[in-house]
Amino acid sequence: MVAEQRRVERVVLAVDDDAFVRKALHRWLVSRGYTVFIAGSGAEALEMLEQHPAIQLLISDNDMPEMTGLDLLKEVRRRFPKVFRIMLTGAGDQQTLMRAINEDEIYRFVEKPWSDDTLGSAIHLAFEALLLQAELDRERARSEQLLLNVLPQPIGERLKRGEAPIADAFPDVTILFSDLVGFTELSAGLPAAALVELLNEIFSEFDALAAVYGVEKIKTIGDAYLAVAGIPVRRDDHARVAANMALEMLRVQRQFAERRNLSLKMRVGINSGPVVAGVIGKHKFTYDLWGDAVNVASRMESTGLPGRIQITEATRRQLDDRYVVEERGVVDVKGKGPMPTWWLLGRR
Repeated sequence: MVAEQRRVERVVLAVDDDAFVRKALHRWLVSRGYTVFIAGSGAEALEMLEQHPAIQLLISDNDMPEMTGLDLLKEVRRRFPKVFRIMLTGAGDQQTLMRAINEDEIYRFVEKPWSDDTLGSAIHLAFEALLLQAELDRERARSEQLLLNVLPQPIGERLKRGEAPIADAFPDVTILFSDLVGFTELSAGLPAAALVELLNEIFSEFDALAAVYGVEKIKTIGDAYLAVAGIPVRRDDHARVAANMALEMLRVQRQFAERRNLSLKMRVGINSGPVVAGVIGKHKFTYDLWGDAVNVASRMESTGLPGRIQITEATRRQLDDRYVVEERGVVDVKGKGPMPTWWLLGRR
Protein backbone atom coordinates (compact mmCIF):
# COMPACT_ATOMS: atom_id res chain seq x y z
CA MET A 1 0.00 0.00 0.00
CA VAL A 2 2.77 2.46 0.92
CA ALA A 3 4.64 1.58 -2.27
CA GLU A 4 1.52 2.45 -4.25
CA GLN A 5 1.22 5.76 -2.42
CA ARG A 6 4.82 6.67 -3.30
CA ARG A 7 3.88 6.61 -7.00
CA VAL A 8 1.02 9.07 -6.49
CA GLU A 9 1.58 12.57 -7.90
CA ARG A 10 3.10 14.93 -5.31
CA VAL A 11 1.58 18.40 -5.51
CA VAL A 12 3.18 21.51 -4.00
CA LEU A 13 2.06 25.13 -3.71
CA ALA A 14 4.98 27.61 -3.45
CA VAL A 15 4.20 31.12 -2.15
CA ASP A 16 6.52 34.14 -2.28
CA ASP A 17 5.92 37.81 -3.05
CA ASP A 18 9.25 37.99 -4.91
CA ALA A 19 8.75 36.92 -8.54
CA PHE A 20 12.40 35.87 -8.88
CA VAL A 21 12.16 33.57 -5.84
CA ARG A 22 8.88 32.12 -7.10
CA LYS A 23 10.46 31.21 -10.43
CA ALA A 24 13.49 29.73 -8.72
CA LEU A 25 11.29 27.62 -6.43
CA HIS A 26 9.18 26.52 -9.38
CA ARG A 27 12.23 25.39 -11.41
CA TRP A 28 13.78 23.66 -8.41
CA LEU A 29 10.62 21.73 -7.51
CA VAL A 30 9.72 20.76 -11.09
CA SER A 31 13.25 19.48 -11.69
CA ARG A 32 12.70 17.06 -8.79
CA GLY A 33 9.44 15.65 -10.09
CA TYR A 34 6.85 17.69 -8.18
CA THR A 35 3.69 19.16 -9.64
CA VAL A 36 3.89 22.83 -8.71
CA PHE A 37 1.49 25.74 -8.28
CA ILE A 38 2.80 29.21 -7.42
CA ALA A 39 1.21 32.19 -5.69
CA GLY A 40 2.42 35.70 -4.96
CA SER A 41 0.45 36.40 -1.78
CA GLY A 42 -1.37 34.74 1.08
CA ALA A 43 -4.77 35.61 -0.37
CA GLU A 44 -3.82 34.09 -3.72
CA ALA A 45 -2.51 30.97 -1.98
CA LEU A 46 -5.79 30.47 -0.09
CA GLU A 47 -7.74 30.84 -3.32
CA MET A 48 -5.55 28.22 -5.02
CA LEU A 49 -6.04 25.81 -2.14
CA GLU A 50 -9.79 26.20 -2.56
CA GLN A 51 -9.54 25.55 -6.31
CA HIS A 52 -7.00 22.69 -6.18
CA PRO A 53 -7.79 20.17 -3.42
CA ALA A 54 -4.97 17.91 -4.70
CA ILE A 55 -2.35 20.25 -3.16
CA GLN A 56 -0.58 18.36 -0.39
CA LEU A 57 2.25 20.66 0.67
CA LEU A 58 2.53 24.43 1.07
CA ILE A 59 5.96 26.15 1.02
CA SER A 60 5.66 29.82 1.95
CA ASP A 61 7.94 32.78 2.50
CA ASN A 62 7.39 34.44 5.87
CA ASP A 63 8.19 38.09 5.08
CA MET A 64 5.25 39.07 2.85
CA PRO A 65 3.05 42.20 2.89
CA GLU A 66 -0.63 42.16 3.93
CA MET A 67 -0.48 38.59 5.21
CA THR A 68 2.74 37.17 6.63
CA GLY A 69 3.72 33.61 5.92
CA LEU A 70 3.06 32.66 9.53
CA ASP A 71 -0.45 34.15 9.38
CA LEU A 72 -1.03 32.28 6.12
CA LEU A 73 0.08 28.98 7.59
CA LYS A 74 -2.15 29.49 10.63
CA GLU A 75 -5.11 30.04 8.30
CA VAL A 76 -4.17 27.01 6.21
CA ARG A 77 -3.99 24.88 9.33
CA ARG A 78 -7.52 26.00 10.26
CA ARG A 79 -9.10 25.64 6.82
CA PHE A 80 -6.99 22.92 5.17
CA PRO A 81 -5.66 20.80 8.06
CA LYS A 82 -4.41 17.98 5.82
CA VAL A 83 -2.03 20.28 3.90
CA PHE A 84 1.51 20.14 5.30
CA ARG A 85 3.23 23.50 5.81
CA ILE A 86 6.89 24.55 5.43
CA MET A 87 8.14 28.09 6.08
CA LEU A 88 10.99 29.76 4.17
CA THR A 89 12.51 32.48 6.31
CA GLY A 90 15.52 34.73 6.74
CA ALA A 91 17.48 34.92 9.96
CA GLY A 92 14.45 36.17 11.85
CA ASP A 93 12.86 35.26 15.14
CA GLN A 94 13.57 31.54 15.33
CA GLN A 95 11.97 31.28 18.78
CA THR A 96 8.64 32.37 17.28
CA LEU A 97 9.01 29.82 14.48
CA MET A 98 9.94 27.03 16.88
CA ARG A 99 6.86 27.86 18.95
CA ALA A 100 4.77 27.68 15.77
CA ILE A 101 6.20 24.22 15.07
CA ASN A 102 5.42 23.08 18.61
CA GLU A 103 1.86 24.36 18.22
CA ASP A 104 1.58 22.51 14.87
CA GLU A 105 1.04 25.72 12.92
CA ILE A 106 3.97 24.83 10.65
CA TYR A 107 5.72 21.55 10.01
CA ARG A 108 9.23 23.06 9.94
CA PHE A 109 11.11 26.09 8.65
CA VAL A 110 14.04 26.38 6.24
CA GLU A 111 16.33 29.42 6.24
CA LYS A 112 16.89 31.42 3.06
CA PRO A 113 18.89 31.16 0.99
CA TRP A 114 18.13 27.46 1.16
CA SER A 115 20.47 24.67 0.26
CA ASP A 116 19.34 21.79 -1.93
CA ASP A 117 19.96 19.31 0.85
CA THR A 118 18.10 21.27 3.53
CA LEU A 119 15.01 22.07 1.48
CA GLY A 120 15.01 18.65 -0.19
CA SER A 121 15.18 16.93 3.20
CA ALA A 122 12.33 19.03 4.62
CA ILE A 123 10.10 18.27 1.64
CA HIS A 124 10.99 14.57 1.66
CA LEU A 125 10.14 14.29 5.36
CA ALA A 126 6.88 16.17 4.81
CA PHE A 127 5.74 13.71 2.15
CA GLU A 128 6.84 10.78 4.31
CA ALA A 129 4.67 12.20 7.08
CA LEU A 130 1.80 12.60 4.60
CA LEU A 131 2.11 8.95 3.60
CA LEU A 132 2.11 7.89 7.24
CA GLN A 133 -0.93 10.05 7.99
CA ALA A 134 -2.78 8.62 5.01
CA GLU A 135 -2.05 5.10 6.22
CA LEU A 136 -3.21 5.99 9.74
CA ASP A 137 -6.43 7.45 8.28
CA ARG A 138 -7.05 4.21 6.35
CA GLU A 139 -6.45 2.12 9.46
CA ARG A 140 -8.75 4.37 11.48
CA ALA A 141 -11.45 4.04 8.82
CA ARG A 142 -11.07 0.25 8.83
CA SER A 143 -11.28 0.19 12.64
CA GLU A 144 -14.40 2.35 12.62
CA GLN A 145 -16.01 0.13 10.00
CA LEU A 146 -15.27 -2.94 12.12
CA LEU A 147 -16.85 -1.18 15.08
CA LEU A 148 -19.97 -0.42 13.05
CA ASN A 149 -20.09 -4.05 11.90
CA VAL A 150 -20.69 -5.19 15.50
CA LEU A 151 -22.57 -2.18 16.89
CA PRO A 152 -25.47 -0.05 15.64
CA GLN A 153 -24.15 3.17 14.11
CA PRO A 154 -25.59 5.54 16.75
CA ILE A 155 -24.09 3.36 19.49
CA GLY A 156 -20.73 3.18 17.73
CA GLU A 157 -20.68 6.98 17.44
CA ARG A 158 -21.38 7.35 21.15
CA LEU A 159 -18.65 4.87 21.99
CA LYS A 160 -16.14 6.74 19.80
CA ARG A 161 -16.98 9.93 21.69
CA GLY A 162 -15.93 8.18 24.89
CA GLU A 163 -19.39 7.74 26.38
CA ALA A 164 -19.51 4.98 28.96
CA PRO A 165 -21.37 3.10 30.17
CA ILE A 166 -23.90 2.97 27.34
CA ALA A 167 -27.27 1.74 28.65
CA ASP A 168 -30.72 2.88 27.55
CA ALA A 169 -34.22 1.96 28.66
CA PHE A 170 -36.80 1.53 25.89
CA PRO A 171 -40.43 1.44 27.06
CA ASP A 172 -41.77 -0.44 24.04
CA VAL A 173 -39.95 -2.43 21.36
CA THR A 174 -40.59 -5.67 19.50
CA ILE A 175 -38.20 -8.61 19.84
CA LEU A 176 -37.89 -11.37 17.23
CA PHE A 177 -36.32 -14.79 17.83
CA SER A 178 -35.91 -17.43 15.16
CA ASP A 179 -34.47 -20.93 15.22
CA LEU A 180 -33.74 -23.40 12.42
CA VAL A 181 -35.53 -26.67 13.14
CA GLY A 182 -33.52 -29.71 12.10
CA PHE A 183 -30.23 -27.89 11.73
CA THR A 184 -28.61 -29.64 14.72
CA GLU A 185 -29.18 -33.04 13.14
CA LEU A 186 -28.05 -31.76 9.75
CA SER A 187 -24.86 -30.23 11.14
CA ALA A 188 -23.76 -33.51 12.69
CA GLY A 189 -22.91 -34.84 9.23
CA LEU A 190 -21.37 -31.69 7.79
CA PRO A 191 -17.72 -30.59 7.70
CA ALA A 192 -17.06 -27.43 9.70
CA ALA A 193 -16.54 -25.27 6.61
CA ALA A 194 -19.81 -26.42 5.03
CA LEU A 195 -21.71 -25.80 8.25
CA VAL A 196 -20.41 -22.25 8.54
CA GLU A 197 -21.10 -21.62 4.85
CA LEU A 198 -24.75 -22.65 5.25
CA LEU A 199 -25.31 -20.47 8.30
CA ASN A 200 -23.49 -17.55 6.73
CA GLU A 201 -25.65 -17.75 3.60
CA ILE A 202 -29.01 -17.72 5.32
CA PHE A 203 -28.04 -15.28 8.09
CA SER A 204 -26.63 -12.89 5.51
CA GLU A 205 -30.04 -12.91 3.83
CA PHE A 206 -31.66 -12.20 7.20
CA ASP A 207 -29.18 -9.33 7.72
CA ALA A 208 -30.24 -7.88 4.38
CA LEU A 209 -33.89 -8.02 5.43
CA ALA A 210 -33.03 -6.30 8.72
CA ALA A 211 -31.41 -3.47 6.78
CA VAL A 212 -34.46 -3.13 4.51
CA TYR A 213 -36.96 -3.03 7.37
CA GLY A 214 -34.89 -1.00 9.83
CA VAL A 215 -34.67 -3.84 12.34
CA GLU A 216 -31.54 -4.15 14.47
CA LYS A 217 -29.81 -7.52 14.46
CA ILE A 218 -28.50 -8.21 17.95
CA LYS A 219 -26.71 -11.53 17.58
CA THR A 220 -26.79 -15.13 16.44
CA ILE A 221 -26.51 -18.02 18.87
CA GLY A 222 -25.74 -21.20 16.98
CA ASP A 223 -28.59 -21.44 14.48
CA ALA A 224 -30.78 -18.94 16.36
CA TYR A 225 -31.18 -15.33 15.23
CA LEU A 226 -32.15 -12.45 17.51
CA ALA A 227 -33.29 -9.05 16.25
CA VAL A 228 -35.31 -6.14 17.63
CA ALA A 229 -37.31 -3.27 16.16
CA GLY A 230 -37.43 0.08 17.92
CA ILE A 231 -33.81 0.42 19.06
CA PRO A 232 -31.41 2.14 19.12
CA VAL A 233 -33.69 4.68 17.38
CA ARG A 234 -37.21 4.65 18.75
CA ARG A 235 -40.08 4.12 16.29
CA ASP A 236 -43.81 3.74 16.77
CA ASP A 237 -44.26 1.04 14.11
CA HIS A 238 -41.82 -1.42 15.68
CA ALA A 239 -44.36 -4.26 15.88
CA ARG A 240 -45.31 -3.89 12.22
CA VAL A 241 -41.74 -3.83 10.91
CA ALA A 242 -40.83 -6.86 13.06
CA ALA A 243 -43.88 -8.70 11.69
CA ASN A 244 -42.94 -7.79 8.13
CA MET A 245 -39.41 -9.05 8.65
CA ALA A 246 -40.60 -12.30 10.25
CA LEU A 247 -42.89 -13.07 7.31
CA GLU A 248 -40.06 -12.38 4.86
CA MET A 249 -37.66 -14.51 6.92
CA LEU A 250 -39.98 -17.49 6.54
CA ARG A 251 -40.13 -16.95 2.79
CA VAL A 252 -36.34 -16.64 2.53
CA GLN A 253 -35.81 -19.72 4.70
CA ARG A 254 -38.16 -21.83 2.56
CA GLN A 255 -36.37 -20.76 -0.61
CA PHE A 256 -33.02 -21.48 1.03
CA ALA A 257 -34.11 -25.01 1.99
CA GLU A 258 -35.46 -25.70 -1.51
CA ARG A 259 -32.33 -24.33 -3.17
CA ARG A 260 -30.07 -26.45 -0.98
CA ASN A 261 -32.42 -29.46 -0.95
CA LEU A 262 -32.48 -29.43 2.87
CA SER A 263 -35.24 -30.62 5.20
CA LEU A 264 -35.14 -27.44 7.26
CA LYS A 265 -37.92 -25.38 8.76
CA MET A 266 -37.91 -22.40 11.09
CA ARG A 267 -39.76 -21.32 14.21
CA VAL A 268 -40.22 -17.61 14.90
CA GLY A 269 -41.36 -15.98 18.13
CA ILE A 270 -42.26 -12.32 18.61
CA ASN A 271 -43.09 -10.25 21.69
CA SER A 272 -43.38 -6.54 22.45
CA GLY A 273 -42.52 -4.73 25.66
CA PRO A 274 -39.88 -2.75 27.56
CA VAL A 275 -36.18 -3.61 27.44
CA VAL A 276 -32.82 -2.28 28.51
CA ALA A 277 -30.15 -2.20 25.80
CA GLY A 278 -26.49 -1.43 26.18
CA VAL A 279 -22.86 -2.20 25.44
CA ILE A 280 -20.91 -4.72 27.45
CA GLY A 281 -17.20 -5.47 27.21
CA LYS A 282 -14.10 -3.32 26.93
CA HIS A 283 -12.14 -5.04 24.17
CA LYS A 284 -14.78 -7.15 22.42
CA PHE A 285 -17.91 -5.03 22.41
CA THR A 286 -21.41 -6.50 22.37
CA TYR A 287 -24.70 -4.64 22.09
CA ASP A 288 -27.29 -6.70 23.93
CA LEU A 289 -30.82 -6.67 25.37
CA TRP A 290 -32.17 -7.46 28.81
CA GLY A 291 -35.64 -7.70 30.27
CA ASP A 292 -38.65 -9.94 30.71
CA ALA A 293 -39.91 -9.03 27.23
CA VAL A 294 -36.79 -10.66 25.74
CA ASN A 295 -37.36 -13.86 27.70
CA VAL A 296 -40.99 -14.03 26.57
CA ALA A 297 -39.99 -13.58 22.93
CA SER A 298 -37.58 -16.49 23.33
CA ARG A 299 -40.38 -18.60 24.80
CA MET A 300 -42.62 -17.69 21.85
CA GLU A 301 -40.02 -19.22 19.56
CA SER A 302 -39.34 -22.34 21.65
CA THR A 303 -43.05 -23.15 22.19
CA GLY A 304 -43.96 -22.42 18.57
CA LEU A 305 -44.25 -24.80 15.65
CA PRO A 306 -41.97 -25.27 12.63
CA GLY A 307 -42.86 -23.00 9.75
CA ARG A 308 -44.95 -20.66 11.91
CA ILE A 309 -44.67 -17.30 13.67
CA GLN A 310 -46.03 -17.19 17.21
CA ILE A 311 -46.79 -13.78 18.71
CA THR A 312 -47.97 -12.56 22.09
CA GLU A 313 -51.09 -10.58 22.86
CA ALA A 314 -48.84 -7.54 23.44
CA THR A 315 -47.63 -7.70 19.85
CA ARG A 316 -51.04 -8.58 18.38
CA ARG A 317 -52.57 -5.42 19.90
CA GLN A 318 -50.05 -3.30 17.96
CA LEU A 319 -50.78 -4.91 14.58
CA ASP A 320 -53.61 -3.41 12.53
CA ASP A 321 -56.11 -5.17 10.26
CA ARG A 322 -53.57 -5.35 7.43
CA TYR A 323 -52.17 -8.45 9.16
CA VAL A 324 -53.78 -11.86 9.21
CA VAL A 325 -53.61 -13.50 12.65
CA GLU A 326 -55.15 -16.63 14.09
CA GLU A 327 -55.70 -17.31 17.75
CA ARG A 328 -53.70 -20.29 18.90
CA GLY A 329 -55.02 -20.38 22.45
CA VAL A 330 -53.32 -20.47 25.81
CA VAL A 331 -49.72 -21.66 26.02
CA ASP A 332 -47.96 -22.51 29.27
CA VAL A 333 -44.87 -20.33 29.17
CA LYS A 334 -41.99 -21.18 31.49
CA GLY A 335 -41.62 -18.53 34.15
CA LYS A 336 -44.86 -16.79 33.12
CA GLY A 337 -47.57 -19.41 33.29
CA PRO A 338 -50.54 -19.58 30.88
CA MET A 339 -50.44 -16.92 28.15
CA PRO A 340 -52.77 -16.33 25.18
CA THR A 341 -50.82 -16.49 21.91
CA TRP A 342 -51.50 -15.99 18.22
CA TRP A 343 -50.18 -17.17 14.88
CA LEU A 344 -49.07 -14.47 12.46
CA LEU A 345 -50.13 -15.80 9.05
CA GLY A 346 -49.50 -12.97 6.63
CA ARG A 347 -50.52 -9.55 5.34
CA ARG A 348 -53.73 -8.70 3.56
